[in-house]
Amino acid sequence: MRKKWYVLFTKTGEEKKLKEAIEHIFPPDEVKPLIPRRRLMEKRQGKKIEVVRTLFPGYVFINTVMTEETYRSIKLMPVSAKLLMTDLEPAEVPPEEMKPILRLTSVSDVIGFSTGIRVGTKVKIIEGPLKDFEGIIIDVDSRKGRAKVMLDILNETKKVDLGLTVIKDIEKSKSI
Repeated sequence: MRKKWYVLFTKTGEEKKLKEAIEHIFPPDEVKPLIPRRRLMEKRQGKKIEVVRTLFPGYVFINTVMTEETYRSIKLMPVSAKLLMTDLEPAEVPPEEMKPILRLTSVSDVIGFSTGIRVGTKVKIIEGPLKDFEGIIIDVDSRKGRAKVMLDILNETKKVDLGLTVIKDIEKSKSI
């Protein structure tokens, strides 16, 4: 039988305990638990600090062949966990929904920072009236999809507000 992905629900904050219980009870080749997490920067007391947060609080994904024995063992675990169900059957997570999660967590279960354009990045404008001009990013607003870029235009340095879709990282394009 082929392994499929299922979801266990637990109390928020107890995902790690559940994962450890699964790893203790089941052999690694029988049930593989996954808690997708993400690394991000948060401001605390005016300082930016790096934190790791659970992507789906209260949920632990498991990859297994769901036999009657596996199902019973999950129900009897010492950590509170409920298998998500459809009618009377464990709900399988469709492969097309798991694909992006697995791609993002392929190296570790922690999704790293975006390698997008950041302050200090040297960029080239790839379309519009300023096409082929080069400049340096001085501010990025990823929510709005915009960046402020310092450009040398007619022997003067100007700050220009541009959409992220019209600029590209010069260093990344050289290494490709």
